[in-house]
Amino acid sequence: MKRGSWWLSAGVAALLVTAGCKQQGQQQNQDVQGDARAQVNAAQERSEQALEQAREAQAKASDEQEQVAGARQDVEEARKNLQEAEAKAQQEFQEAQRAQQQASNQAQTAQTEVQQSQQQALEAQRQQQQQMAQAQQQAAQQQQQAAQGQQQAAQAQPPQQPQQLVTGRVVSASSEELLLSSAGAPGQPQIRLQLNEQTQVLVNGQQGSVADIPEGSQVRASYQDVGGEPTALRVDVTSSGQGASGGQGGPLQQPSPQP
Repeated sequence: MKRGSWWLSAGVAALLVTAGCKQQGQQQNQDVQGDARAQVNAAQERSEQALEQAREAQAKASDEQEQVAGARQDVEEARKNLQEAEAKAQQEFQEAQRAQQQASNQAQTAQTEVQQSQQQALEAQRQQQQQMAQAQQQAAQQQQQAAQGQQQAAQAQPPQQPQQLVTGRVVSASSEELLLSSAGAPGQPQIRLQLNEQTQVLVNGQQGSVADIPEGSQVRASYQDVGGEPTALRVDVTSSGQGASGGQGGPLQQPSPQP
């Protein structure tokens, strides 16, 4: 009896325990389902937030990509401009080098020409000085030779006699001599003067010749002793006459020096 009631009590207790466990399990299931729903809702909210953040991030990434593309394009343009600037700078540098080289060549050529001109000028000056020295030497030699010739001529020729002056009438005149009567009367001394090509004849102040000297004309003659003979240097016919009056027979007298 006691054993049967115990089993009954045990069964009842077991049923009670089982019912309690089942109820507790149901409650737990409900609690788990509520938690799952909350977690699902939270996860869904987080997903939506994540999607929104992803959309925002994508939009931001798109903007950033556009900015990057624009920056890349700017960089490409800047690089292109830089390349063009470098090419232009290189070309200008090469042109500047060519201009500098050309200027250097021109300066060197000009310096060479200046040096050649200076050398030519120095050579011309040297030649001119040499020619002047030679000319001076030749002139000195010619002067010395002339002086020697004059000295030799002076030594060879006898000393010249001083010029003398005589006045008279023409007794006769030829191409070789002139016969004058100092007084113009018969028996008066006569003067014989030699004539040559150097004798100058003036008739009334005009240039004339021996043929223009008429007999009996009054003359004034300058003469000089040449080789012991009185030679007329100049004959001035001051007046003309009709002829000499009997002076052909008079003695011949050498003229005396006149002051």
